[in-house]
Amino acid sequence: MAHPSGFSAIHVLTPAGHLYLQASPDGLRRCAFCNRPAALPSTDLSSARPDSPLLKAAVDQLGEYFKGACRSFSLALNLQDLPPFQTRVLTACAAIPWGKVLSYAQLAFRIGAPGASRAVGAALAHNPLLLFIPCHRVIGSDGALRGFAAPDGIQTKAWLLQHEGLHIETGKVILQTGAKP
Repeated sequence: MAHPSGFSAIHVLTPAGHLYLQASPDGLRRCAFCNRPAALPSTDLSSARPDSPLLKAAVDQLGEYFKGACRSFSLALNLQDLPPFQTRVLTACAAIPWGKVLSYAQLAFRIGAPGASRAVGAALAHNPLLLFIPCHRVIGSDGALRGFAAPDGIQTKAWLLQHEGLHIETGKVILQTGAKP
């Protein structure tokens, strides 16, 4: 659906749930899990026909991600309306590779704000670009899965991490011996 301001949006059904995607002329602005009313038709990723090249690229890359063929996204992301601290957190989070995790404390340290794990968690709780900025790859220092903005929250986070090859037991990421989050 195109908007007069140059924004376009689409709802798609993925293996992890329904996603709402929104693009602006400056990049992808939104990727969020949402509940879709049964009365509205779902568009499967493989049959989606977005009305903008950026949304088409986003849908294509998501399709490849869910097939396991795309391990990093390469799209322009629009973070320009976000506060500077949140932008730093999200930018650092975007650099966490497929199949790897960091703790909130480690991410805080990476952005030069040691001791700011709770602030990092708060910034990630308002991530406007789920999956494209993989906040599901950020976990507690003890390996525990913490909140995630999806209808099934932690279950969806666990599913995504397992999709990326990580082992989850009793709500925690089980890392190989000697590996640290």
